[in-house]
Amino acid sequence: MTRVIAHRGYSAKYPEMSREAYINAIPVSDGFECDLHLTKDHQLVCWHDDTMQRTSDMTGEVCELTWAEMSKAHPQPILFTEFMEIAIGANKDVLIETKHPNKFKGLLERKLAEELERLNPKINMSFMSFSPSAVWRMRNFPGRKVQLVERRINYIPKFHADVVAPFWELVDESWVELCRKRGQQMYVWTVNDPEVAKRLANWGVDTLITDNPELIRKSIAGLAWFMLVAT
Repeated sequence: MTRVIAHRGYSAKYPEMSREAYINAIPVSDGFECDLHLTKDHQLVCWHDDTMQRTSDMTGEVCELTWAEMSKAHPQPILFTEFMEIAIGANKDVLIETKHPNKFKGLLERKLAEELERLNPKINMSFMSFSPSAVWRMRNFPGRKVQLVERRINYIPKFHADVVAPFWELVDESWVELCRKRGQQMYVWTVNDPEVAKRLANWGVDTLITDNPELIRKSIAGLAWFMLVAT
């Protein structure tokens, strides 16, 4: 059955990657996605852009702000530790994207590994990046799936990616089947159209990443029931 993952939380209705977005995604999704940056003082923070201004009342680059400074923004950002507390408490799957390029390079993945060792979470986790080097650095995270996020059509890495994560417009049924033959799962983003969601689920895509998990989950619920009966 196709999973529905809340992209930056329930970001269609709430500020992206806010506590509110993740709390409200709990009853309508199978899990959460978040993006990670490092602050100037090397704190793991859930934030998408390199800068603050698109989604907050603050300006400046994330990498040049301390957490004490960044935490004053509205909506208030959350640290990775708080994000994980929400996910663990709700027993939700988690997708983590490390954002590259950034000034800290591999330090981002090293800090993430340290935090995971400290938390020792017992939930399903996947790690992804547009950077093949970052995927390579995360390949040994114990018991986790690692994926390369991809914008190029028909590019499926054979090396160290357990999962391929293409933009939805790039996906066709033959690509889904090829991934299946290679033993790779496919997580597709960002799927906000119910008809697109139905088509992808019918092809056997493993995970749909969406801003509107409530809408997309409802749109494929009947399809999942039909496929179960048919088999």
